[in-house]
Amino acid sequence: MSRTKTRRRWPWFTLGGVAVAAIAGCALVVFGGAQLLLTPHHDTSTHAGTVIAVSDGAVTLRAMAATKRVGTYGLVWDTDAGPGTGTATIGPVTRTTADTVIRPLSNISGPLSAGTAVTLNPNIYAGDPESSLGIPFSPVTVSGELGAMPAWQVPGDGDTWVLFVHGIDGQRESGLRPLPTLVDAGLPTLLITYRNDVDAPASPSGLIALGQTEWRDLEAAADYAIGQGATDFVLYGDSMGGSIVTRFMHESPHAARVRGMVLDSPVLNWSGVLQGQADRFGLGFLSSPLQAAVAWRGGINLAELDELDQTAPFEHLPILLFQGLADPLVPHAESEAFAASLPHARYVPVADAGHIQSWNVDPGSYEAALAEFVAQFAPAA
Repeated sequence: MSRTKTRRRWPWFTLGGVAVAAIAGCALVVFGGAQLLLTPHHDTSTHAGTVIAVSDGAVTLRAMAATKRVGTYGLVWDTDAGPGTGTATIGPVTRTTADTVIRPLSNISGPLSAGTAVTLNPNIYAGDPESSLGIPFSPVTVSGELGAMPAWQVPGDGDTWVLFVHGIDGQRESGLRPLPTLVDAGLPTLLITYRNDVDAPASPSGLIALGQTEWRDLEAAADYAIGQGATDFVLYGDSMGGSIVTRFMHESPHAARVRGMVLDSPVLNWSGVLQGQADRFGLGFLSSPLQAAVAWRGGINLAELDELDQTAPFEHLPILLFQGLADPLVPHAESEAFAASLPHARYVPVADAGHIQSWNVDPGSYEAALAEFVAQFAPAA
């Protein structure tokens, strides 16, 4: 082969190599992203850097998006006793500099000092209802198709039960924020776990199904509650819990017992969430392949999980929907459109609130709206 022909071909070899590398990179993003979404991680915390200083009733943190969040949050760190065993509550930012934020610090459990790496969690309570809030409860077990699932049963006076369903990688502790309002209304409440949760059975694939199969565990919880005297339900779902409770309304024979729903940053259309995440990272052109990879890897029908186009089961229900306008995961336009399409839905947008953080930004307003809503289901005096 002549040197001239070799020189003419090398650009094509280079371009071919670049194309192969680009395709491989896109495939890694698509399939890696799908695997990341569907693999249980059991953590909703956000990295918040290291503590700069701890003083009487205050903590100084490095200034970053997480530490500058509006509202009240849980602070979590590792101790000698194990990961995530140090906890505290931090209040709204009181002072800032170019590099730091200072926030009130309370409810400290575990040693905390300068240099400690911390994370921020929307769940400000780390224990059970009694240790966190002084609310009596019973630890119970719900029998599901995959095995035993732990739950917290909080007593009430009536036979309309609230079934609280946390979101993807979340925990029952998420339901502790609204729990006092539900207790004040006299509503028995069951805070459930479901497949792939800590201490609950794994799914056959070990992967999250985005609500497509998890609704069956909510149905098992409803069966348990009926066995304990429940006649009707208010379904309360945050994040993927929204997908679970809406799927329940399509699939469960107990849907006729549902008298109302509370949704907080609910996933109502997984395709919209995946499109939003692809756009967020400047990879909108990969949205369709990403959705296909999620559907293939998880055996999931994403169209079936699009509640925006199948609202008939919700048209008769009173619905209260909280949505943070700074939510980076759930498109607030979809939550607003869903509520607007239903005659008995109230949409509560919360400025500055991230994902499932509407309570954290303004607990008083959140609890007032919730109390007004659940009063219609409270037992007669």
